[in-house]
Amino acid sequence: LTQLDSVAGDGDLGVTVELAGKAMVNYLADPGEDDIGKILMKCGMQINKASPSTFGTLLASAFMEAGKAVLGHKEIEFKDLLLLGRHAIEGVKKRGKAEVGDKTILDALVPAVEAFGEGLAKEKDSNIILADVVKAAKAGAEATIQMKAKYSRASYRQDGAVGLQDAGATAIYYLIESFAQSLTTRI
Repeated sequence: LTQLDSVAGDGDLGVTVELAGKAMVNYLADPGEDDIGKILMKCGMQINKASPSTFGTLLASAFMEAGKAVLGHKEIEFKDLLLLGRHAIEGVKKRGKAEVGDKTILDALVPAVEAFGEGLAKEKDSNIILADVVKAAKAGAEATIQMKAKYSRASYRQDGAVGLQDAGATAIYYLIESFAQSLTTRI
């Protein structure tokens, strides 16, 4: 991630993701809470404190908005991940003002959430849905290679970083892949 970000950004994305991950792990070790919505919102706050970069802020916004969707819930079902994903997208859009195709994290996140919704609608097996979600996130991140950046430091380049994969979208793909692998072992 740092290498990708060094080409068209400021080169700190790997550190940002590491700090955000450590903040979540530390918080989740003892959240002192059983309300899933509050846990997600507080995860977002921890991410924002630990890594107040653009990516950290967008990721924090995704967690906080997803948390609002399930406030008061002590349990969620697999299908509820669609609601969380849709709210995470809205959190990122509200904070960053970007849309799919602007060469941002949305280019990996939105296809992943759409794949999840399609899988649920077709009543696919949960492990197949998760595999489809990962494929969609990866394809979305790879599609950014052909996009011109509208936001971020990559947009400062005259070519808009066309020909380079977006580091933020790649980070989201890795996060989704890791989450899906974790779920697959628990379903």
